[in-house]
Amino acid sequence: MGRGYSVSISCGDWRRRRRNPRSTMAPRIKITLLTFFFAICGTAAVVTAYLQARSDENVKPSDLYAVVERQLGALRGGDISRAYEDASREFQRRYNMEQFAAMAQAEYPGMTHVSRAEYGLVQTNGRHATMQVYLIGQDGEVMPCVYMLVREGESWRIDGTRLMQPWPPNMRMEGTML
Repeated sequence: MGRGYSVSISCGDWRRRRRNPRSTMAPRIKITLLTFFFAICGTAAVVTAYLQARSDENVKPSDLYAVVERQLGALRGGDISRAYEDASREFQRRYNMEQFAAMAQAEYPGMTHVSRAEYGLVQTNGRHATMQVYLIGQDGEVMPCVYMLVREGESWRIDGTRLMQPWPPNMRMEGTML
Protein backbone atom coordinates (compact mmCIF):
# COMPACT_ATOMS: atom_id res chain seq x y z
CA MET A 1 0.00 0.00 0.00
CA GLY A 2 1.25 3.27 -0.82
CA ARG A 3 1.61 6.13 1.41
CA GLY A 4 -0.44 9.18 0.68
CA TYR A 5 1.13 12.56 0.75
CA SER A 6 -0.75 15.71 1.05
CA VAL A 7 0.77 19.01 0.00
CA SER A 8 -0.61 22.25 1.19
CA ILE A 9 0.62 25.55 -0.16
CA SER A 10 -0.21 28.61 1.79
CA CYS A 11 0.71 32.18 1.45
CA GLY A 12 0.84 33.78 4.87
CA ASP A 13 0.56 37.34 3.50
CA TRP A 14 -2.88 37.08 1.97
CA ARG A 15 -4.52 36.44 5.32
CA ARG A 16 -2.87 39.48 6.92
CA ARG A 17 -3.92 41.72 4.12
CA ARG A 18 -7.39 40.37 4.25
CA ARG A 19 -7.75 41.15 7.93
CA ASN A 20 -6.94 44.89 7.45
CA PRO A 21 -8.32 45.99 4.10
CA ARG A 22 -7.59 49.70 4.87
CA SER A 23 -3.85 49.15 5.02
CA THR A 24 -3.01 49.23 1.33
CA MET A 25 0.04 51.49 1.57
CA ALA A 26 3.36 49.94 2.50
CA PRO A 27 5.01 51.34 5.67
CA ARG A 28 8.08 52.47 3.73
CA ILE A 29 5.94 54.60 1.42
CA LYS A 30 4.13 56.13 4.41
CA ILE A 31 7.42 57.09 6.06
CA THR A 32 8.74 58.54 2.81
CA LEU A 33 5.61 60.65 2.29
CA LEU A 34 5.59 61.89 5.89
CA THR A 35 9.29 62.80 5.68
CA PHE A 36 8.64 64.68 2.43
CA PHE A 37 5.67 66.51 3.98
CA PHE A 38 7.69 67.62 7.03
CA ALA A 39 10.59 68.67 4.79
CA ILE A 40 8.23 70.89 2.78
CA CYS A 41 6.79 72.42 5.98
CA GLY A 42 10.26 73.06 7.39
CA THR A 43 11.43 74.65 4.15
CA ALA A 44 8.36 76.90 4.08
CA ALA A 45 9.04 78.02 7.66
CA VAL A 46 12.68 78.83 6.89
CA VAL A 47 11.80 80.73 3.70
CA THR A 48 9.06 82.69 5.51
CA ALA A 49 11.46 83.65 8.32
CA TYR A 50 14.08 84.72 5.77
CA LEU A 51 11.63 86.86 3.81
CA GLN A 52 10.32 88.40 7.07
CA ALA A 53 13.85 89.31 8.21
CA ARG A 54 14.70 90.69 4.78
CA SER A 55 11.52 92.77 4.77
CA ASP A 56 12.36 94.12 8.25
CA GLU A 57 15.85 95.09 7.06
CA ASN A 58 14.39 97.15 4.23
CA VAL A 59 12.46 99.44 6.58
CA LYS A 60 14.09 102.84 6.77
CA PRO A 61 13.31 104.63 10.04
CA SER A 62 13.39 107.90 8.10
CA ASP A 63 10.27 106.73 6.18
CA LEU A 64 8.47 106.23 9.49
CA TYR A 65 9.69 109.58 10.85
CA ALA A 66 8.41 111.32 7.71
CA VAL A 67 4.86 110.01 8.18
CA VAL A 68 4.76 111.13 11.82
CA GLU A 69 6.27 114.55 10.96
CA ARG A 70 3.75 115.03 8.15
CA GLN A 71 0.81 114.23 10.44
CA LEU A 72 2.14 116.41 13.27
CA GLY A 73 2.65 119.27 10.81
CA ALA A 74 -0.92 118.93 9.60
CA LEU A 75 -2.24 118.88 13.17
CA ARG A 76 -0.17 121.95 14.10
CA GLY A 77 -1.52 123.74 11.05
CA GLY A 78 -5.09 122.76 11.89
CA ASP A 79 -5.43 120.72 8.68
CA ILE A 80 -7.36 117.74 10.08
CA SER A 81 -8.17 116.30 6.65
CA ARG A 82 -4.47 116.15 5.72
CA ALA A 83 -3.65 114.53 9.08
CA TYR A 84 -6.46 112.02 8.48
CA GLU A 85 -4.90 111.04 5.12
CA ASP A 86 -1.86 109.64 6.98
CA ALA A 87 -4.08 107.23 8.94
CA SER A 88 -4.26 103.60 7.82
CA ARG A 89 -7.21 102.26 5.88
CA GLU A 90 -8.19 100.16 8.90
CA PHE A 91 -8.14 103.26 11.13
CA GLN A 92 -10.21 105.18 8.55
CA ARG A 93 -12.65 102.27 8.41
CA ARG A 94 -13.11 102.49 12.21
CA TYR A 95 -13.26 106.30 12.46
CA ASN A 96 -14.60 108.83 9.98
CA MET A 97 -13.06 112.30 9.62
CA GLU A 98 -15.39 113.93 12.17
CA GLN A 99 -14.62 111.25 14.77
CA PHE A 100 -10.90 111.66 14.07
CA ALA A 101 -11.13 115.44 14.54
CA ALA A 102 -13.06 115.05 17.80
CA MET A 103 -10.58 112.44 19.06
CA ALA A 104 -7.57 114.60 18.14
CA GLN A 105 -9.01 117.57 20.06
CA ALA A 106 -10.27 115.61 23.08
CA GLU A 107 -7.61 112.95 23.60
CA TYR A 108 -4.52 114.50 21.99
CA PRO A 109 -4.80 118.26 22.53
CA GLY A 110 -1.05 118.65 23.11
CA MET A 111 -0.25 117.42 19.60
CA THR A 112 -1.35 120.73 18.12
CA HIS A 113 1.20 122.60 20.29
CA VAL A 114 4.22 120.41 19.60
CA SER A 115 7.36 122.33 18.71
CA ARG A 116 9.39 119.27 17.72
CA ALA A 117 9.53 115.48 17.89
CA GLU A 118 12.41 113.26 18.95
CA TYR A 119 12.49 109.60 18.08
CA GLY A 120 13.41 106.56 20.10
CA LEU A 121 13.27 102.83 19.48
CA VAL A 122 11.80 101.57 16.21
CA GLN A 123 10.65 97.95 16.03
CA THR A 124 9.43 96.32 12.85
CA ASN A 125 7.60 93.08 12.28
CA GLY A 126 6.88 92.55 8.61
CA ARG A 127 4.46 95.22 7.52
CA HIS A 128 3.90 96.52 11.06
CA ALA A 129 6.12 98.89 13.04
CA THR A 130 6.05 100.54 16.45
CA MET A 131 8.03 103.64 17.22
CA GLN A 132 8.68 105.63 20.37
CA VAL A 133 8.17 109.33 19.78
CA TYR A 134 8.83 112.11 22.28
CA LEU A 135 6.72 115.18 21.52
CA ILE A 136 8.28 118.35 22.90
CA GLY A 137 5.81 121.12 23.64
CA GLN A 138 6.56 124.82 23.31
CA ASP A 139 6.89 125.00 27.11
CA GLY A 140 9.46 122.15 27.11
CA GLU A 141 7.05 119.52 28.38
CA VAL A 142 7.78 116.06 26.98
CA MET A 143 4.89 113.82 25.95
CA PRO A 144 6.18 110.32 25.24
CA CYS A 145 4.00 108.24 22.96
CA VAL A 146 4.07 105.10 20.89
CA TYR A 147 3.07 105.19 17.25
CA MET A 148 1.81 102.03 15.57
CA LEU A 149 2.34 102.06 11.82
CA VAL A 150 1.42 99.69 9.02
CA ARG A 151 2.79 99.40 5.50
CA GLU A 152 0.06 99.70 2.89
CA GLY A 153 1.50 99.02 -0.52
CA GLU A 154 4.71 101.02 -0.75
CA SER A 155 3.90 103.62 1.92
CA TRP A 156 3.60 103.66 5.70
CA ARG A 157 0.44 104.82 7.48
CA ILE A 158 -0.35 105.52 11.11
CA ASP A 159 -2.56 102.84 12.63
CA GLY A 160 -2.74 104.26 16.14
CA THR A 161 -1.07 106.38 18.79
CA ARG A 162 -0.84 105.85 22.52
CA LEU A 163 0.16 108.80 24.72
CA MET A 164 2.04 108.13 27.94
CA GLN A 165 2.33 110.18 31.11
CA PRO A 166 3.98 113.60 30.37
CA TRP A 167 7.51 114.24 31.64
CA PRO A 168 8.63 117.38 33.45
CA PRO A 169 9.61 120.35 31.25
CA ASN A 170 13.16 120.44 29.84
CA MET A 171 14.01 116.87 30.89
CA ARG A 172 17.05 115.60 28.96
CA MET A 173 16.57 112.65 26.60
CA GLU A 174 18.53 110.49 24.24
CA GLY A 175 17.37 109.76 20.70
CA THR A 176 17.30 111.11 17.19
CA MET A 177 16.16 114.67 16.67
CA LEU A 178 14.87 115.85 13.31
